[in-house]
This record gives sequence, structure tokens and C-alpha cells, in this order.
Amino acid sequence: MSIEGHSTAPGANVIAEHHCCVAGCAKWGGLGFAPSKTVETHWWCAHHYPFWNRIKDISSGSDR
Repeated sequence: MSIEGHSTAPGANVIAEHHCCVAGCAKWGGLGFAPSKTVETHWWCAHHYPFWNRIKDISSGSDR
């Protein structure tokens, strides 16, 4: 595998693993949220993601 085109900046090619932030859940945290860049991102698995209902409301138009 070629590394051509990859960044040489320190830490640029580091993979940050994030798992669900719910205690006892070790699933991959694919859904993250942080209110700003200065706050640590919280990650949830799809089962524990707390904003699903809000997304459903917005996509169905009931948020208007």
C-alpha cells in the first residue's frame, strides 16, 4: 500500500477509536455530538443515540 499523498503532520494519520458513551455498552460509537469544538465529543451507538426522535420529527415535517 502506498503512502503517497498522506499528510506528514504529527497526528494527522492517527485513527481515533470511539465507542458508545453509555456505561456498559462497548459498541462502536458512530454517532457523535459536541455543542462546540471546545467541548469533548460524546459518541453513541445507534441503539443509544438520544436524538433519533428529533431527527424523525424534523424529517417528517412535524417540527414546523
